[in-house]
Amino acid sequence: MILRHEREQIDELPAENTFEAVDERSGAVLGACRIYVSENEALFPARPLRIYMDILGERVPDSLLGASVARAKEIARQSGLPSRVFTQVEPKDDARMAALKVLGFRDSDGLVLMERALGDIGEPELPLGCVKVLDELDDPLEQEYFLERYGQLYNEQYDQEWLEEMRAHRGFKRILIVSSTGMVGETILWQEEDRGVITWLHTARRWRRKGVARCLLQLACAEMQRCGLQVAQAEVQARIPNLLHVMERSGFQQRQLILRYPGVDVN
Repeated sequence: MILRHEREQIDELPAENTFEAVDERSGAVLGACRIYVSENEALFPARPLRIYMDILGERVPDSLLGASVARAKEIARQSGLPSRVFTQVEPKDDARMAALKVLGFRDSDGLVLMERALGDIGEPELPLGCVKVLDELDDPLEQEYFLERYGQLYNEQYDQEWLEEMRAHRGFKRILIVSSTGMVGETILWQEEDRGVITWLHTARRWRRKGVARCLLQLACAEMQRCGLQVAQAEVQARIPNLLHVMERSGFQQRQLILRYPGVDVN
């Protein structure tokens, strides 16, 4: 087996951030790994440098994993920033998890499906001086502001086509809480069969830790209940600070592990 950097440039990555394992006799690629580096202080203030290892192949050689982890840790140490080196693993892929644990990874993050039954929700009390706005995000200027906020939070670029695909979901709605000084928070919801889906929950920085997120969840559930839906659900990344706690305090329960995000902290 030969371990080398990929010969063709991938996603504008430096060659040293790509690895592939190749069978010496057949030339077949046995597996590959590409390392992506980004910063996201908004979602992960404790460890803003995010170093993601995209592992390609069902059963990749241990040497490929080892070289990739070593390079990812090197990037983290060179940055000097509190970092998280992580990857994505299917829930039942215990073999991959075992190989990563040998390299110091911990199974301490994941994408979780959370649900709550919709009974008689009632209308929650809004923060003092605030009002609720319900719309379908159909104003062009509001769409522009939304794309800007979404992109800043996730440190990604999202375009109008992406937004229109989201707005095309059945029962698409946006709930805003606003004050005299601007937006307090917002959430996005739509309908899938008899379920309401919450896909976006955002609180303005100056309003955080004041119960806004919980209020938004209650407003979303009340709106779903008015539409005759039976269950509310959301996919939640466990490591986002306080989010699981807020969801659970709002009556949501963990139902299914969708993906594992094992990782190791550096610096």
